[in-house]
Amino acid sequence: MEKISCNIARDLLPLYIEGILSEETAQVVEMHLQTCKSCKKDFETMRQEFVFPSAPKIQEENERILKELKRQLKIKRILTAVVAVFVTVAVVISGYLVYTNVGAVHNFFTEDNTVILRDIHTGDTWEPLYIERDEYLNYDRLICKKKMVVHIDSASAVTFRISDTDGNIVIDEQTLEPGEGASLKELKRNTDYKVEIKTEGDFVLLRFV
Repeated sequence: MEKISCNIARDLLPLYIEGILSEETAQVVEMHLQTCKSCKKDFETMRQEFVFPSAPKIQEENERILKELKRQLKIKRILTAVVAVFVTVAVVISGYLVYTNVGAVHNFFTEDNTVILRDIHTGDTWEPLYIERDEYLNYDRLICKKKMVVHIDSASAVTFRISDTDGNIVIDEQTLEPGEGASLKELKRNTDYKVEIKTEGDFVLLRFV
């Protein structure tokens, strides 16, 4: 079998100790160690210094790494949750600002019909109320309180009643003084209703919200 020099043997010793040499190369190193006391001594010294990590140390290191990964994952989850909260708040605030400050958006989502009457004198006769030139009241917006209000600046009280398209009374007659409002919770959304009033005044302002 081919012999090797001491310099080559010393270079191969770390690999030999770790057991990663091929079988043929390991046999060459072993033969050299049997005949060379100097390299044999270096081998013994190197083998004593080369300490494989013990099983408990390996387990301890694995636990430390796992613990660190869990800590990083927890931090990541917390940061993700915080970012999600801030994004949600920002979206809600932005939506609210758009809704309250952009008239077209507010009108699109919110029911708010105003009817202004001038020089109206109905006596004891029920007169139909036209809302935005429509003879029917229809709550078809996303946000609606279903309430009728007589503006405080109105010159007269208003008596009203509401019926469905078949003429059945849904809300019987009520009288509202200026500044007062009445709940219209009985009315269904996306349904036509006829509003009739009696009033005497130079100026009457009604709001349906």
